[in-house]
Amino acid sequence: MSEEKKIHITAEPQTIPSNCLFRVDRSLHVGSMYVSDKEWAQTWSPLSAALFNALEDLKGVRVAGTEVLISMASVPRDWREVARIGGSTIRDFLDKSSEIFKPGAVEALIGHDLMRNKAQVIIDDTLNPGLASHGGWVEIQASEGKDLFISMGGGCQGCGSAAMTMKQGVEVAIRNEVPEVEGIHDATDHEAGVNPYM
Repeated sequence: MSEEKKIHITAEPQTIPSNCLFRVDRSLHVGSMYVSDKEWAQTWSPLSAALFNALEDLKGVRVAGTEVLISMASVPRDWREVARIGGSTIRDFLDKSSEIFKPGAVEALIGHDLMRNKAQVIIDDTLNPGLASHGGWVEIQASEGKDLFISMGGGCQGCGSAAMTMKQGVEVAIRNEVPEVEGIHDATDHEAGVNPYM
């Protein structure tokens, strides 16, 4: 592949220490989709399947826009090695294919992945458009069974109203539309906020 077409990927460890975010220099998927079922991935998500095959301790993969977030079952001893393998796997996959999800994948979701993705739709369609007016956003960083771990960023990170927004806005909106969700946990690093809205 020529140098000008080379795929550029960066890796960033996240607040949740078992997560790593890969930013890719091209669009991968419109919207956001999370996969934790390795067998389901083999049929419906070729990129997720490639990552499950490459990373032994992989718990789940979220693809959103130009990003791939991987969640490991435990915190890696050396993230550099995991990031190298993950980045190489993404690059090798994109060199050969652009089919991140097969047609019909959304409709084929099952179990906890279906629940998490239904919550993601509420975040994308209802919550984030409202929070954007404050320069903020929320995202699902991880899930454990029926529990979600949600972080706030942008103008919401470090904001004095963040806890109230999480409890009375984010949590209520998700519970109203996705009642099967059990715990909703705040995974925000509130001390890291540099430009809070309030």
